[in-house]
Amino acid sequence: MESVGLEQYIKLLEPFANRELLTPQEASRILLLTTELLVDHCVDYQLLKFLSRFLTEKAYDDIIEERNIEHQCGYIICDKSPKSSVRRLSSNGNGTIQASLKEPGASTKYQIYNRKPSIILPNTYLSQYCCKEHYQASIFYRNQLSSEAVFARNDIMVVPPFSKDAPLSWYENGITCMEDVLQKHRELKDQGKSLSDVIAMMSGLSVNDYDSHKDTSQLIKLIQDFEIVERESNLTGNDADDENDNPNASKEELSSAVEGYITSNKSFGGYVV
Repeated sequence: MESVGLEQYIKLLEPFANRELLTPQEASRILLLTTELLVDHCVDYQLLKFLSRFLTEKAYDDIIEERNIEHQCGYIICDKSPKSSVRRLSSNGNGTIQASLKEPGASTKYQIYNRKPSIILPNTYLSQYCCKEHYQASIFYRNQLSSEAVFARNDIMVVPPFSKDAPLSWYENGITCMEDVLQKHRELKDQGKSLSDVIAMMSGLSVNDYDSHKDTSQLIKLIQDFEIVERESNLTGNDADDENDNPNASKEELSSAVEGYITSNKSFGGYVV
């Protein structure tokens, strides 16, 4: 899979250049072009941030699904395949009926999960992402996307990419990648800086201001809420049942018994904070 950068993407947008507002039809056309591009290509971090001008959470979810159908990791910077695959009937369009290996017409496809489980199961993200790190980074990015309709976004076809004249909250200027946060925290950890301090710093706020800044507070809470830590000896990537064999098990016991996973907020992709 080839990587595409900002300059290549901007060429796709040339027919819509300099419009203060897009029409709903133009916004839909840009989303279609973007989806088609991201199904066949991965992107660099610069384009990842710039794409926030044209994506909502729903649009991003749809792109993840399209990439999964093509056996690609849902995180759009990645050129790998999801780690797990499941067996299901090829003729089943909604992907909800599991197929036996012996059934005619069965083939290996990646299961796409549209539900939001109360506990994060291994097959929920391993069938959509190549690794836990990309699952976490993808969700971190997704939760920063604007919910405003693209055709209602002023000047997204006028303001130059990463404009210094635009506010810090302006789409690509305000996007913080999880990888950047963790890298910066590694550098400043010995100085006593917390993840909260690093996110506030990268958002252009003073440490005293971030508690009152809604968007930054949400980022801090999100990165603290990641609760997947694998027990290395038990990470298999196989499908897991939603319920434990013990019908009398409590919810807490079920949460900690799924495929060797435990809940914690102290580790992100093997990096302990």
